[in-house]
Amino acid sequence: MKPLLSVLLCLLSLSLFSQQYTVGGKVTDAHNRQPIAFVNIVVNEGQYGGMSDINGKYEISTDEPIHTLKFSCLGYETLEKTMEPGVNRVNAALTPKTFQLGEVTVEAGENPAHRIIDSVMAHKKENNPNSLDSYRYNIYDQMVFTIDSSSFVQANGTSERPPAMSFFDSLLKKSDLMIMETYSEVLFRKPDQLRQNVLGTKMSGSKDPQVVYLASKMQSSSFYDEMVNIAGTDYVNPISRNSKNHYFFTLESVTPAQGSDSLYVISFHPFKGMVFSGLRGTMTIHSDGWAVMSVKAEPNQQGGLFTISIQQLYQKIKGHWFPYQLNTNLVMPQVAVAKDGYAFPMAAIGKSYISGVMLNPVLPERAFSEVELMVHEEAGYRDDAFWTQHRIDSLTERILNTYQLIDSLTEGNDIFDRALNFTTKLMEESSVSLGPVDLNLGSMMRLSAFRGWYLGLHLSTNDRFSRHIRLGGFGGYWTRLGDFDYGGEAKWLINRQRQMELGTRYTHKSSAMGEFGGFGEGSNILSENEYRYTFYENVMARGNNTEVFFNTRLARYFKAFLTFGTYQKQYYLQPFDLLPEPLHFTNAEVKLRFAYKEKFISTTHGLQSQGTDYPIVWLTYQHSFKDVLGGEYDFDRLKFQLEKDFQTKYHGKSSVLLQAGYASQGCPVMETFNLLGSYEPFGLYSPGSFATMRESEFFCDRFVSLFLSHDFQGTIWSPRSQWFKPQLTLSTAMGWGAPTMTQGYFESGFVVKGLLNMPLVNMGAGVFYRYGAYAYPKVFDNFAFKYSITFGIP
Repeated sequence: MKPLLSVLLCLLSLSLFSQQYTVGGKVTDAHNRQPIAFVNIVVNEGQYGGMSDINGKYEISTDEPIHTLKFSCLGYETLEKTMEPGVNRVNAALTPKTFQLGEVTVEAGENPAHRIIDSVMAHKKENNPNSLDSYRYNIYDQMVFTIDSSSFVQANGTSERPPAMSFFDSLLKKSDLMIMETYSEVLFRKPDQLRQNVLGTKMSGSKDPQVVYLASKMQSSSFYDEMVNIAGTDYVNPISRNSKNHYFFTLESVTPAQGSDSLYVISFHPFKGMVFSGLRGTMTIHSDGWAVMSVKAEPNQQGGLFTISIQQLYQKIKGHWFPYQLNTNLVMPQVAVAKDGYAFPMAAIGKSYISGVMLNPVLPERAFSEVELMVHEEAGYRDDAFWTQHRIDSLTERILNTYQLIDSLTEGNDIFDRALNFTTKLMEESSVSLGPVDLNLGSMMRLSAFRGWYLGLHLSTNDRFSRHIRLGGFGGYWTRLGDFDYGGEAKWLINRQRQMELGTRYTHKSSAMGEFGGFGEGSNILSENEYRYTFYENVMARGNNTEVFFNTRLARYFKAFLTFGTYQKQYYLQPFDLLPEPLHFTNAEVKLRFAYKEKFISTTHGLQSQGTDYPIVWLTYQHSFKDVLGGEYDFDRLKFQLEKDFQTKYHGKSSVLLQAGYASQGCPVMETFNLLGSYEPFGLYSPGSFATMRESEFFCDRFVSLFLSHDFQGTIWSPRSQWFKPQLTLSTAMGWGAPTMTQGYFESGFVVKGLLNMPLVNMGAGVFYRYGAYAYPKVFDNFAFKYSITFGIP
C-alpha cells in the first residue's frame, strides 16, 4: 500500500509543479496582409507545435518553455522568431517567394510522395466521413464581398504598386461591400441520404434575403470522393483511383508531429501535356490514420468570369478525421472597378465553420426526403440573439461597419431586394419583374427555319399579385409565316412544395405536325438541347387549343402531368398553303416523369431541381375521343424517352438519348410521328435531331431512335488562348420505323466547339455523313455541314 501511495504522491507533485506555456497569434502575407491558412509551426527547432487555422490564427500549448517558433508554408520564405520573456502573442508576416509547380523528373527509384499517397488511398474509405453510418453537425457560413486591391490589372502591364491602390485601401479600411451569413444543420445517413436545414440567413442591405450562401454549393465538403466539385464543376481528385498516372506529386516537407507521427506536405498538379479537369495545390497528410489534415486547391486551368480556390481543414473527433473549417476565395476580373487606368477586380471571401459534430447518431428515416436542402420559412427574419448564439466567432468591427453602412443606405426602401430579385429572375427564369407582372425576355424574340422571326410579348403575374394565382398571356407575330400566335392562361398554385397546380389555357398558335416533343419543364430556349424544337420544326399546323391541366409531384421521384383539351388544327401541305378544312380532336393525356434520386432545394418560393445521377425517363399516353366535344378521331398515342449523361474522369462526357413512339390504327397520318430532321447544307447543330435527314422525310406510326454522343470536353487539346478552346464531340444517330423507315437510318459526324470562345458565347463547326440503306447515290448529298452556338457562363 505504501509504495502505491508513494507513486501517487510523486505523480501528484509532478502535476502540481508542471506548467503550461501558451503562445498564440496570427500569420499573414507580408505583401497584402491577408491571413495564411495551414502554416506549419515548429516549437524550439524540433517539436511540432501546430498549424494556423483558416483565418491564419494559431494557439500552441506545451509543457516546456518556448524559445523559438518556426513558421513554414509552401510558397513562402520560412520565418523563425525568437520568443521574448513574458510574451504570449507572436504575429508572423511571411514573405511570398517565386514558386511554380513545374515538371520534375525523378531519376531513379520511386517518387517518395507516392508512398504517402498509397497510404492515403489505403485508408481513404475509413477516413471518408461518408463511410460513417450517420453524422450531424452545425455549419456557419460567411461570405464577404470586397474589392481585391492586392492584385490589379493595368493596360500597360507594369507591376509597380499603383497610386490608386491607396485610394481603395482607404475606402475599404473600415468596411467591405457586402456580407452574407447562413447557419444550418446538416444530417447524413449511409449510404447517400443528406439533408441540410437552413435555419438562418442574413445579408447586408436586404430585408427579405432570397439568396443563400452555402459552402456546400461552392465546394465539396470532403476531399475523399473520386471527383471534387468546385463552383458546380467536377474535378478529378488527386487522391482517387489511378491518380498517380495523371498527377505529379512532390513531397515538399516532413515535420514531426505529436508522439511518433509526422506531417507530410505534398504538392500536386497534372502531368505536363495531360489534359483533363484537374486541380493543383498542396495537402498536408497526418500519419495518424494517414488522413488529410488540410488542403489548398484550385482548378489547374482557370479563366472565364472568375477564378476560384478552396481550403479545407480537418480535425480528429472521437477517433475519426472530420472537416472543421472550409474556405472559398473568388476573384472576378470581369467585374472590376476602374480607377486611374487600373482595374481592381471584385473578390468574394467565403469562410465556413463546422461545430457540434455528432458521429453515428440515431437519425430517423423521416428526417430525409428528396429535398436535400430546406430553407426554413423564418430563416431570413432571425433576430440578433439568434446570430449571437450561433456565430462561431463574434463579428469584427469591419463586418459590423459593413452592416451598418449598407443597411443605412437601404433604410426605408427595398432597392437592394428589388435589384436582387431582378437578377435572380433574369438568371433563373429569363424574365424581369415590372411590379406585380413578369416580362419573359426569352419569349420576345425567336427564330424558326420555317416560320422566320418571332416578335412578341409574354406577361404573367407574380407573387406581388398573388402567391396562389397566376395569370398570363402572350402574343406575337411570325415574319415568314405572316400570322400571329396568341393565348392566355390561369392557374392555381395549390402546393408549391409538391409543385401542384391546376389551371386552364387557350392558345391560337402554330405547332409541329406529328411532333414528338413535350418532354421538358420551363426549358431554356437558348439551351443547345432545345434547338431541335425552337429552330427546326417539320411541316407545320395551326389551330385553336383549349385545355385544362393538373400537375403534381408523386412520391419521391415521379411527377405527373394530366391534360384534357379540344384541338382544332389546319395543316400545311406545302409552306404557307393551308388545307381548307380543319380537323378536330378531343384528347386526354397522362404524362409521367421519373428521375430516380433527384434532389431538390426547397424555399418559400417552391422547389428547385438539383438534378440526378440516374437516367431521366418520360412516358406519355394520349387518347383521342371521337364524338366527344366535337372530336372526329379515336386513336391512342404512346411516347417514351430516356436520357442520361455519363461523366468520366479523364475522357469527357457521354450522352444517350433513346426515343420511341407508337400510334394506333385510326390515327391520321399528320398525327403520327414526323421524325425530326435538321438538314441544311450549312445548318445549326441541334443535338437530338437527325443532322442529315430532310424535313418531313419519314412519317412513322411506330419508331425507335437512338442518339449517342461523346464530348471530350477539352481533354484532347487545351491551348493557352482564352479565345480558342477546341472541344471535340463525336456523334452517331440511328433509327428504325414503320412503315417508311424499316431498313434503318444511320448517320455519324463530329463537331468541334470552341473555335471561337467568348465569355458568354461559344462557336464551332462540324460535319455529318448519312450512310446505310437510305444513303443518297451522290456522295456529296449525304454530307451536312454544321455550325454550333452555345450560350453560358464558362
